[in-house]
Amino acid sequence: MAQYSQSLLDDIRAATDIVDLVGRFVNLRKAGTGWKGLCPFHSEKTPSFTVNPRKGIFHCFGCGVGGDAFGFLMRQDRLAFPEAVRTLARTAGVALPDERGQGGDSGRDELLRAIGLAARFYQEQLARPSGERARAYLEQRGIDPEVGRRFGLGYAPEGWDTLLGFMRSEKVAEETLVTAGLAIPRENRAGAYDRFRGRLLFPIHDLQGRVVAFGGRAFGDEQPKYLNSPETPLYTKGNLLYAADLARPAIQTQNRAFLVEGYVDCLMCHQYGFTGTVAALGTAFTPAQLALLRRYCDEVVTFFDADAAGQKAAARAEELLEPTGGGMAWAVNRSGAFEGGGAFRVKVALLPAGHDPDTFLRTSGAAAFTERVTAARSLLSYALDRAITDPDGVTGARARATAFARVSLMLAKVADAEEAAALSREAAARLGVDATQLWIEAQRLQSSLRTPAVQARSSPTTSVPPVERDLVALLLHSPEARTPLLALLAEADDLAHAALRAIVGALRRRPDASAESLMTDLETDEARSVLASLLVEDRESVDARVSIEQFQRRLERSQRLRRAREVSQSIADTQAKTGVAAPMHTELRTLHQESAVVYGITGGVAQSLEHGTSGSPRSSDE
Repeated sequence: MAQYSQSLLDDIRAATDIVDLVGRFVNLRKAGTGWKGLCPFHSEKTPSFTVNPRKGIFHCFGCGVGGDAFGFLMRQDRLAFPEAVRTLARTAGVALPDERGQGGDSGRDELLRAIGLAARFYQEQLARPSGERARAYLEQRGIDPEVGRRFGLGYAPEGWDTLLGFMRSEKVAEETLVTAGLAIPRENRAGAYDRFRGRLLFPIHDLQGRVVAFGGRAFGDEQPKYLNSPETPLYTKGNLLYAADLARPAIQTQNRAFLVEGYVDCLMCHQYGFTGTVAALGTAFTPAQLALLRRYCDEVVTFFDADAAGQKAAARAEELLEPTGGGMAWAVNRSGAFEGGGAFRVKVALLPAGHDPDTFLRTSGAAAFTERVTAARSLLSYALDRAITDPDGVTGARARATAFARVSLMLAKVADAEEAAALSREAAARLGVDATQLWIEAQRLQSSLRTPAVQARSSPTTSVPPVERDLVALLLHSPEARTPLLALLAEADDLAHAALRAIVGALRRRPDASAESLMTDLETDEARSVLASLLVEDRESVDARVSIEQFQRRLERSQRLRRAREVSQSIADTQAKTGVAAPMHTELRTLHQESAVVYGITGGVAQSLEHGTSGSPRSSDE
């Protein structure tokens, strides 16, 4: 791991707006002097994740994780510490010392460099004569050149080693290109060849705006029509959404995202002003993608062709309605009130038969598209239509019973209580049954469907002894407490909690440091999380002077007791070796003196060594 000076780390931390950093991944809302949102590190419905901009820290009261800007980026992007430092330094404009020859964790950096160079190469090729076919295709599809530049569109020329030749000039190893998904190893001989050839390329960015993969569109009858990057150490297709980095600001502002299926659909939506649009990267919509959108907004609108709406909505509902212990929160008590909450709505906007967002926008315009969005219905209401209607057109009592079972099963997977209630009333009216029957059956099915929820990691602060917690919090919040208390504090004896011992150890090494800057001194996630939990507390009402005096007495008592135990053990050891009658006047007097002080601290009276009477111990020459 590369080493950085504390002053450099402090400069990077000070230059980083942690609200802006975290806000790229979490939909934060102002809450008092801080910000709150849904934790990106565990599943929750009620925000318990907080960011304190003044102290530059984050902390989740639900799962207990916490830290500073470096720690957040390490968790969010699975970065090593040096990578997080370099990333934040670049963003903050802080120069780092020359690290050549230091080694370190450079594998991920090298992959990012290779993909970044490839993106630049492909963009340049699009503008050259060889990219004429790709430019003609974009013009035919109505994509504005400025939108193409904003999305970084490129062109992979024909040829088996065009990119490989360019990369050789940039000193990028062939193995790196294979690992990054840019090249494919040859089967029967050494070497590799370009993965993308003769295709329009759509760069896929992570949430920090870095290119991590590509989608390649063929122009003619070549198969496959779309060729996408394989999964790599930088890219897992089910975890990202196309254009999420560009769409995030609009999604957060409007509290709504538009979800489309294709790259061109997404570009066209942005071109017509619907900049909160993302695409699902050619895969079934995954829980991870849903969780990503849920961080930023409370509503998602997806678009279906009218002819296929029912079938697609039912399929999409199945993707989203995976039964988990945490997902089935609704219930009705005797008063009819709902339990559970955290509504997240997915709606369907219908487009005319044969249209997708791209063709509809180009033929009808933004105003007509907005009308379709305004008229969007709940995804589950379309799925309900599908559940009630017999696929073979059968009617009668048996068909109604089958529909009842299908609807009950669907309701059992709906997490939003209000939506479940509305759907049950609608279904009951159409099936000619009592809505209560549906509720009862859905509740029964919930129990049978329930799978163990992934439990959030319990907060590491829950097992922290309160007295130890208060002591370390005082040391962190009150610099004047450090000199008198650290001198008395024996970490091994006075602190049972490992994370607190680590924090105090960091304070001993840098007693003048600000509490926030100790984050980078700590080795474990648990210690950083505990530190964050202590820093996020409001301790303005605590009288530091009184607390220091109280802990001084407590620690002095602890110190005296330790000395008394040591003397007592010394006496026992000596007597065991030399006999019970061995003279131990000095040790006994020391033991009594330490005990007398302890009794005095606690308000008691020490017993005299002479004749069992109370009073002060006598000296040996009396």
